[in-house]
Parts: sequence; structure tokens; C-alpha cells
Amino acid sequence: MNESKKYTYYTVDVFTDQPFHGVPLPVFPDASGLTDSQMQQIANELSATITVFLQPADAQNCRNIRVFSKEKEVPSSIHAIQAASYVLAKTTIVLTSKHTLISVVSTLKGHEQVINSYVSKNDADEIGIVQQTYDTHAAVDYYTPTNEELAAMLSLSPADIGFDNYRPLIVSCGVPYLIVPIMSYTAIREAKFNESAWSNSSAPSSLAQEILLFANNTDENPADFHARLLGPAIAHHEDPPIGGAISAFANHICDHPHVQAGTHVFGIQRGANDARKSLFYVEMDNQQSKDLTIRVGGHAVLMSEANIRVC
Repeated sequence: MNESKKYTYYTVDVFTDQPFHGVPLPVFPDASGLTDSQMQQIANELSATITVFLQPADAQNCRNIRVFSKEKEVPSSIHAIQAASYVLAKTTIVLTSKHTLISVVSTLKGHEQVINSYVSKNDADEIGIVQQTYDTHAAVDYYTPTNEELAAMLSLSPADIGFDNYRPLIVSCGVPYLIVPIMSYTAIREAKFNESAWSNSSAPSSLAQEILLFANNTDENPADFHARLLGPAIAHHEDPPIGGAISAFANHICDHPHVQAGTHVFGIQRGANDARKSLFYVEMDNQQSKDLTIRVGGHAVLMSEANIRVC
């Protein structure tokens, strides 16, 4: 009988400071010795959206990262980096300053990417904000469906489309999104994707297969914007994570002439007030170009610690 090895993992809710909110992700802080097939088996067993595996790297406070969905290995994401950085700070890496640098390295498909996070701590030495930094480049398509088409595919009124001089755009920082400003939080929550109206519009001819709705009326919440993803591959009852769209959203904001050059800071909420919510803190250095540096921060909550045995 083959001898098994025990691996410890932690489940963390990211982009929230409240238990049972945000996005729950399992993280293995030391996955040394696990093969690709074993990591895939574990991800399938845990059945989370994604599972994060970390392995030692040469540099101090640095780890190699592998991320698996239930079906396959996937690129690292804002949520994965947030979970990895928080778990390392909570369990492995000593926070030696007010803002400690933690780096993770992804080498998926031979392309090396280094993502830096700064983990802050308060006067009680408790973990505060975990902030990631990204240099982004956007491709912007100004040809979008009409407000009438957008309203039909969202089951809204044309009067619900647009606010404060923001306009619909298709923005890609690797993955294209049709980004649509909506008049109110209430309208965003009432929106329902209409596949027939989508199919009869100009939208399918674009590469964007997900629609990011945003409004600046977040009801009684502290965020500046409320956001929600809809699309042909998203079920009506789902309110999926928006982390992958943050770069495109920040570039969408900066593409409007009424947004002045300089550093802007804002919060984005995902999730209805009576449901599981996420909160992102975003800083962006608007140089009024298609190149934009953004910093995405948030809290996290450690929810569980467990072990799994692998033969």
C-alpha cells in the first residue's frame, strides 16, 4: 500500500471583511511534491470555483502559484492572488513592516508573470488591506449595441442605460467585456439577460461574451460603484465574481474625457445587499492613455483549516 502524505489547506473568503461573504477559495500554502494530476484531483474533490496551490520560489517572500478549476488548470486571477497573499501572511510569512511585499509567480503555458501584493497590518499587528498592482493595456471598441438594444437584452428600459456622461464601451485587457453604465442600483438588480434580444442585436458579432453593468448608486453601501456580470453563459440566478473585469472597468472609466488625469480611488461592490457581497478598493493612475496602472485591494477572512491525504 502506498504511503500517503498530508497536505494542509485553508479556506478564505476574499474581498470581504465579513465571514460568509466575498468569494470562498481553498489555498495550499505548501503544495511541494504534488503532481499536476494530483492537484487536478484535489481541485475536483474540493469542488470550489478554483483551488490555489503554492510552491517555494527562490526569492524571499515569493511563491510559485498554480490555479486549478474543477476541470483544468487556469490562469491566476485577482481572487487567487488575494487568497494566496492573505493565507501566506496569516500562516507563513512574517509581516516585518507596515506594508510587506509578497510576490507570486505564474508560469502557465511558459509565460512568466510576477504579481506583487502589499499586505498591510494595523497597530495590533492584524492583517489589513491586501493590495495587488497591475500594469494594464486596454483595447477599446466604441461600436456597441444601441441603448434600445441594450435595454432589450437586459430586460430594462432605455432610460435605465447611462449616467453622468458614461457610455457603453467594449473594453479588453486580455478578455473583452461589454461595459454598460446603468442609472441605479435597483435597475442593476432587476436586470435579466434576454438571450433572444442578445442574439438579434449586434452584440454577438463582438468578442465580448459577458456584460458588466455598473451604477454609482449603491443604496446604503459605502462603495462608489455597484457592479454585476450578465451574459449568455451566466445563469439567471448567478452573481459571479467580477475580479477578472476590474482592469477593463478601470480603463473604461479613464476613457471618458470628463475623468481628469491623476490618481483616482474608488470602491466597487458586487452582490445584492441581502446576499453574499464583495468589496474591491481600486486606485488607478489615469495618464489619459491606453496604458493604466491599477492597484486592487481588499480584505479577507480566514474561514477554515483542514488536511487532505494524497497517495
